Amino acid sequence: MGGVTGFALPVDDDLDLVLREEWTVAPLHAVVLANLEHLRRWEVWARGEQTLDGARSYARYALGEFAAGTSVPTALRFRGRLVGACGARIDPYGGVASVGYWVDAAHQGLGLVSRAAQVLVRHLHEDRGLARVEIRTAVDNVRSRAVAERLGFTLEGVLRSAQPGVAGRDDLCVFGHVEEGGRATS
Repeated sequence: MGGVTGFALPVDDDLDLVLREEWTVAPLHAVVLANLEHLRRWEVWARGEQTLDGARSYARYALGEFAAGTSVPTALRFRGRLVGACGARIDPYGGVASVGYWVDAAHQGLGLVSRAAQVLVRHLHEDRGLARVEIRTAVDNVRSRAVAERLGFTLEGVLRSAQPGVAGRDDLCVFGHVEEGGRATS
């Protein structure tokens, strides 16, 4: 999957964000398979067939986007083991990123996603120079909404019927975070 290696964002002694490279594919795929029932409720991508070849193809694609500056595809590594993902899609022309995350059910409630997302958001603002970061999550996804709120994001509105759900369509909350001193637009 060459070209880009070694990118990581340290969070604390137990947790870091590592680039989704070849070595992450099989272990992260195993975590996805173990959590499919939960993931399919909230993640549209999880509703399709989950194969190792598909995971490998996605990792190649994501690395290409990372090299192009339009994505930060990282996995959560907790105490040396991959337990989820936390990444961002970037619009470099608009100076905006959208952050997404998920974690293994056995690791929910430990603050891993909040801590990792906080470091990723800081990276997007400080290192990438982005003025705005968004989190979009289903209205009913209480845990994901709580992460956005803990990170100081502002609920800016609800997009009605914006995402396919498991039983119809889900409304999405749009949370925004504007860099201190950055220009907010309405």
